[in-house]
Amino acid sequence: MRTMLATVVRGLRSRALLSMGSVLLTALAIGSAVLGPIFQVAVTNSYLVSRLAEAPNQLTGLSWDFRPDPGGDAAGAVRTASRAVAGIDGPFAAPQTVLETSMTDVYGGRWRLTAKDDACAHLEVEGTCPSKPGEALMLAGDLDFSGTEVGQTVDFGALGKQTITGTYRVPSTGQETFWFDLSRFASIPPHTNRSGTTPYMPAPMVTVPEAFDPLPQGLWHVRVDRRLAVPAHLTLPVIERAETVAASLGKPAEQVRGGTLAGNSINDLSTIVRETRAQQATARASIAPAVISLVLVALALLLRLLMAAADLRLPELALASLRGVGRRQMWALGLSEPAALLLASIPVGAVVGLGLSLGLVRWWLVPGLPVPLPWAAVATGLGVALSALLVAVLAVGLVLRVSLSEQLTGVRRPKQSSRTTIVAQLVLVAGAVAVLASKLSVGKPGDPDATDLVLPVLLAVVAGLAATKVTGWLATAWTRRRRGGRSLPGFVAARAISRRQEGTLVILPVTAAIAICVFGAGVYDSAAQWRASVAATAAPAQVVWRSPLTIDQTVDLTHAIDPDGQYLMAAGTLVTQGPTFAVVDTPRLSRVAAWQDQWTPGLSTAEITDELTVQATIPTVTGRRVELTVDNGTEADEVVVRLRLDAEGTRIHYAYVGPFGPGESTMTARTPWCDDGCALQAITLGGPAALPVVANGTLTLSDLAADGTPVTGAFDGAGWARAPDASAGDAITGVTTQDGALRVDLASDTTPVIAQLTSGAIPEALPVLRGVDATTEARGGAASETSATTFPVDPVAEAESVPLLGPIGLMIDYGMLTSDREIYEQQDATILVLARGDTPVAMQRQLQDAGVSVQTTLADVQRTLDQSAYALALRLYAVVAALVLLMALAGLFVSTAVQLPARRRDAASLRVVGVPRRSVMSAVLRELAFVLGGTAIAGLAAGTLAQYVVLRTVTLGYVESITTPALIATIDPGRLAVLSALAALLFGSVALGSALLTVRGARGATLRESAR
Repeated sequence: MRTMLATVVRGLRSRALLSMGSVLLTALAIGSAVLGPIFQVAVTNSYLVSRLAEAPNQLTGLSWDFRPDPGGDAAGAVRTASRAVAGIDGPFAAPQTVLETSMTDVYGGRWRLTAKDDACAHLEVEGTCPSKPGEALMLAGDLDFSGTEVGQTVDFGALGKQTITGTYRVPSTGQETFWFDLSRFASIPPHTNRSGTTPYMPAPMVTVPEAFDPLPQGLWHVRVDRRLAVPAHLTLPVIERAETVAASLGKPAEQVRGGTLAGNSINDLSTIVRETRAQQATARASIAPAVISLVLVALALLLRLLMAAADLRLPELALASLRGVGRRQMWALGLSEPAALLLASIPVGAVVGLGLSLGLVRWWLVPGLPVPLPWAAVATGLGVALSALLVAVLAVGLVLRVSLSEQLTGVRRPKQSSRTTIVAQLVLVAGAVAVLASKLSVGKPGDPDATDLVLPVLLAVVAGLAATKVTGWLATAWTRRRRGGRSLPGFVAARAISRRQEGTLVILPVTAAIAICVFGAGVYDSAAQWRASVAATAAPAQVVWRSPLTIDQTVDLTHAIDPDGQYLMAAGTLVTQGPTFAVVDTPRLSRVAAWQDQWTPGLSTAEITDELTVQATIPTVTGRRVELTVDNGTEADEVVVRLRLDAEGTRIHYAYVGPFGPGESTMTARTPWCDDGCALQAITLGGPAALPVVANGTLTLSDLAADGTPVTGAFDGAGWARAPDASAGDAITGVTTQDGALRVDLASDTTPVIAQLTSGAIPEALPVLRGVDATTEARGGAASETSATTFPVDPVAEAESVPLLGPIGLMIDYGMLTSDREIYEQQDATILVLARGDTPVAMQRQLQDAGVSVQTTLADVQRTLDQSAYALALRLYAVVAALVLLMALAGLFVSTAVQLPARRRDAASLRVVGVPRRSVMSAVLRELAFVLGGTAIAGLAAGTLAQYVVLRTVTLGYVESITTPALIATIDPGRLAVLSALAALLFGSVALGSALLTVRGARGATLRESAR
């Protein structure tokens, strides 16, 4: 035993480089196996914590309305309400309360009061904080809208008389913990829809809790909230229990001690739990190939090093065989060194795995997240250790099969592959072809499956085998060529490759390492670009504000606050009978929006704006009275001209000018709403009171003036044309402008008509930017939400995604859509204000005054996507890419160093017979360049192919809806060029260094030393 131990120690010391390389690779393989399960559990927990922390309180917390029994005061009701919900089990914070009144209709609005202790400290107050009943703060925008002044006392009916002591604004962020739901402070101005006019609903007035005591008992209640507590150690089972608690609270009001408690939650924990489960499965599926590939590359390189070590032990094994050592003792002798290396590698691998896990969790995941240690990590680590032992057995077995004569000579000649080896290689090739064919036949992307896990590794192994075979075949064919025209260095290099197996054995693991490195880097980069596209679709600007106003009012608001269009733009969604539109104020698109280049390659936002916006200048009328001259050359006795004048803020107004009798006459009409300017969108020609008339002939409009001042460009250059959706479009046979006059030719035999014209050169089919999956066809049946039942569209370009709607939407310009068309409000419409991150504070305050609140930011959405379990799992691909490249370089360095003595002997033999030093070095360089060059090409090709195929068929993240843009499966030539240059530099350095060391030690003394 002591002799065996001494032999092992002496052998490990004499082959220290191989020993250290074997320990390193084994430790990395075990560490990778330990890292995988730990990281998979950790990223799932991290996603859960970050997802819950960023979700609005109203979606994760619990809310109730408590109505006290008669006779109680506000302070007692607050205490009773808190006690009533304090016993609810689950990971919820302590109850927080706020007093609220019901809405009271007075002064054209629906007013209400709210109160909470220390409220002013969590609001931006201008003026004096209320200190007693009868004093209140009003939202700054409501103060202007209602015409109230600070210090004024107003009787709000059932709410009592309130003295407005100041105004408040709700901070954009940072107060969710105190107020629970900032959207409760929204102020909604009056607006009209198909159901009628919705009254003005201002934000609640803030007062003191004591102000609720004198109010009628049924007029007020206590809102009780319990937000979800999200510590870093939160796990999915805990949230599943919280989901059960939240679901059990959706029941009718119940009588509790001191009053009535009714649930008022919109809790959506069930959706988050479903998302987390999906993320968990996806993370598990995505981490597996990364870990498997890392382990396989490490084991392949380990096999190469163990075989090299065993080759160096051939004389030792031959001596043992000559001494009559039995087969079992030979196996024990052969496995003694690998087993010792394995025993040393197990604790090192465990430390590496735990250290990598701790570092990645602390670096990438949410702060304070505990590092889990699932049983799977221990099991896979031990499994890889056992696999390493099997690799050692394989390496020793291959050496023990060498004949005694070869062991004594110390030289192993190339042999034909065994039948078993050939069959195994054919099976691998067939498997790779089958998986590749199945992936290429897939129509639409989906979740990763087993084939996505296997394909990169299969292609890497097959590419390595192919590169090995092709390299050996080409070298053999070169040596068998006729001598004419064949250089000596080339022949020497080819002969060395064909006869020295050690030179080509490194091809397989290094090719696999390069392929997996290329695949990992490509997938990681493509996933990052995809997440950026998803984020820009959901948040089309650096800051996204939610507007309670209609799209018309929101556009007017942004134009009033930011007249130059440098910081703000309005956007919204519109659902019609067929397509779904993203309505965008496109003239501001280039300056404000976060547009992704991959959406419209080769088409800039400026070019998109030019294609979508109104092509002519719409006239502006500014004045309280308009004057118009009309030359009536039609058969109608009287013609009335209706002007559509859209004013900012109040929007659509009509001015009726006339009636105009036969011949030329001038008439006026009042336009009191155009003091600050109105857009002349449309002209309608009809009879008195806008009734249809029989009007054959020509009508000429000229000399449009406002308050006596001619309207610039009223007719010339305004793009007047027959309205695309005119109810009697055939009545207009011609529209021309000349010398500042508008001439309209009419023809209607006996049918009364109303002739409609629009400015802006609006085409019959409105230009749109079409998402790749969007429809442009109208559906029958349902009524449209616009003034026209349908309107045709003309896609001017196709985009991978459009703001808010992704690939299923059509993006249309607001001005183009609303020219002579009224957009009715839709209950489910999304109306937003998109803002740049450097928007001035004064503009932000004006948005807050109008009841507009921050919904999200592009950075927040991007951060949420980057913290998804799949995104965090894909980060492991970057680590894998770096590790396999390092392992490949380490294996290549050790393998080259081990081959150095044999290369020196070959070089010395050439030098002794008179071959010049330069030719010897050229031969070594050519040999290594050919082997390593073929390795790099095969690895790059296999990795690129695997990346392209997998990206075509998987979705690199959790797809929440059909509005999520698809992954664009493209290969980045720049990244490939960088990787190719890096491979050329590294392998070139290895080849040059090996050649220099080989020639430097190639002397006659080398042959004498080898012969001793």
